[in-house]
Amino acid sequence: MITNNKKGVLDTINRVYYKGLTTTSGGNISCMDEVGNIYITPSAIDKGTLSIDDIVTVNADKIITGKHKPSIELPFHSNIYAERSDLRAVVHAHAPAVVAYATARCVPNSAVAPCFQAIIGDVTDSVYDLPGSMSLGDIVKAKFNLGYNSVMMDNHGATVAGDTLESAFVRYEALENLCQTLINAGILGGVKLPIATTDYSVAFDKCCCELSAEELEIATELTKFIKRSYYQGLVSAGYGTLFYKLPNGDILFNPDSISRDILNPEELVKYSNGNISGNGSDIKCDYLDIAIKMFDTIPEAVTCFISMPSAAMGFAVSNKYFDAKLIPESYIMLKNCVQMPCGSSAQDIASSMATDKPLCIVDNECVVAIGKNFVKVFDRMEVADFSARSIIQATNIAVINPISSDEAATIDRVFNGW
Repeated sequence: MITNNKKGVLDTINRVYYKGLTTTSGGNISCMDEVGNIYITPSAIDKGTLSIDDIVTVNADKIITGKHKPSIELPFHSNIYAERSDLRAVVHAHAPAVVAYATARCVPNSAVAPCFQAIIGDVTDSVYDLPGSMSLGDIVKAKFNLGYNSVMMDNHGATVAGDTLESAFVRYEALENLCQTLINAGILGGVKLPIATTDYSVAFDKCCCELSAEELEIATELTKFIKRSYYQGLVSAGYGTLFYKLPNGDILFNPDSISRDILNPEELVKYSNGNISGNGSDIKCDYLDIAIKMFDTIPEAVTCFISMPSAAMGFAVSNKYFDAKLIPESYIMLKNCVQMPCGSSAQDIASSMATDKPLCIVDNECVVAIGKNFVKVFDRMEVADFSARSIIQATNIAVINPISSDEAATIDRVFNGW
């Protein structure tokens, strides 16, 4: 659990730096505790070597203690806290896709997919000023004072805030993924906004039921694959769900409220006949209905993976068909990808898929993969996003020539793939 204190700031800057969301010299993170102390990363100290002793404290009387000077961006951090009592953590960083938008002086539209809108909210812009200046602090403060939690900074980067370090980190990471998705969609032909949306969550009653030893063993395996998915860029801290159908038909999955990179097996949730059992207070899942319908419709499916990796989501947001006949290995794993319009029902999505159609891209929504075990469904999502990256890059080289239908039929005769 990441808490709003010095260690929380250290843990968060490590997450930001090692996820590739900022550079050694760039970016700064702070939080405010319950008595008004601000803890902030130091100025001009290597982000890859920070210890807890390097984090600077600025108390409520603005007295600074620590081995180093606080980040030069302290003015806009303290201004945000002064203006918004609901915000207690700030992340400012220079992730590549975010900087691309900041350099272009464009505001990414989070309305292209529900996952981005829910986590990031509406995004606004702000004009350029000298880093570390009081005037820049006033500019950023004015935007947060309007109610925004995500502010693009012209020719600079972006600043996001949240009630906790956890929520601020999740928001910034999602902002970078949004920008990457929009860039990918632009390369593929242009961004399309959703014309309809569907609620895939499920109403349930909560019950107290501990996982059995056998279920906990499966939960441990599921957790390993979710964390692996995080470091492969298939999920973010704030979205991406892996479902497992237990032998009795119950469904085990990771809840929306727990960041995927710090998830523990004990925090997984079990769905059974309209009841949910789990340890968390917020154990909902935005895509549970798709998994329920999938397991009911396709008996061979034991795992279902729903996420929004940025390359594959480029196809979803551009509404462009994803042709998996790229190389034999991608076609063996993905076969003929299904593409469904935004607003499709959970049942329609499930009915469109099968063991020979194990991947579905839902426009402006998500990517759905099914498999007979964790390895297969993980590999399928990984191959889908890697293949999507390859197609996006290939469009800058020449016209793509997919494997022909006859060649695909030969592959089908030799390889099952499921």
